[in-house]
Amino acid sequence: MLSSIIKANVHIQSNVTNNSNEQWVHIDPFSAMNGISRFCENDSPWRYSKEEGIPLEEYCQRNFTYLLNEHSNINGFKCLFTVNGFSRARVQIGFPPILLIKEPKVFIHGNLRNNDVIHGNWPGCS
Repeated sequence: MLSSIIKANVHIQSNVTNNSNEQWVHIDPFSAMNGISRFCENDSPWRYSKEEGIPLEEYCQRNFTYLLNEHSNINGFKCLFTVNGFSRARVQIGFPPILLIKEPKVFIHGNLRNNDVIHGNWPGCS
């Protein structure tokens, strides 16, 4: 479910008109371990990377269009939107007796060199 939400948002917001213009999406280990998969991967122009061990400062040197990442700030990228996940449970008096507290867990970033990122109508991260 999480992967379909993220993929749908990225695919809808990106008006890819030229199929030769590949869109590279990097999925970090945290995101992959928490439900992001390449299950619905389509052909061109979308390409996916699950390469591990990339230092944060190296992302801007790579050719990634989008990052699905656990970090809220990455140089050379703009945070486009977040996906909330479980943070903790809180017991309270009243109904419901247990609250599940969620907070941003996966941050979707767009490369600042990409026009879809710069001119797109993204919800942003706050």
